[in-house]
Amino acid sequence: MRRIPSLLAAAFAVTLSAANARAFEREWHLGGGLGGAAANGYPFGPAVNLYGAYGLSDVFDLRLEFAASRHGTTPDPAVLYGAKLALAYKVDVIQWIPYLAVSAGYLGVTERQAPFTLGQPTLGLLAGLDYALTRNFGLGIAGSYDYAFHPGAAYVNGFLRAEYRFGF
Repeated sequence: MRRIPSLLAAAFAVTLSAANARAFEREWHLGGGLGGAAANGYPFGPAVNLYGAYGLSDVFDLRLEFAASRHGTTPDPAVLYGAKLALAYKVDVIQWIPYLAVSAGYLGVTERQAPFTLGQPTLGLLAGLDYALTRNFGLGIAGSYDYAFHPGAAYVNGFLRAEYRFGF
């Protein structure tokens, strides 16, 4: 009976103790990825992605993303390219970090094909899952959907990504 208060105190202390968090508040992320992209009117094509992000808080990132994809096998294939600014909401679960984001940006094409014009604004959604291998290095998967304000003008891509984090 005398052990019960001691056991309860120990259990309470263990419950309240916290492991080191890997939150990325006020940290920079630089990364890139390889993947594929699809757009209405164009065949599926390979894609590349570069991005930078800043941790506004432990749950919000401000991201700047660049992507380009090549569509077709002709001597002069179409290239879709774009940039977007996104606000991401992330859930830092120790090493796994899922996130969702909304974005606004620009999408350009080298070979115009309906429903796309040569350049147009976009609104989009991003989703991803990162894995923190170390405090500085992470791997992840990410995908995005961008709507270009014309019926059927959707650009979808997905990437396997790696990133470097610093500034903590």
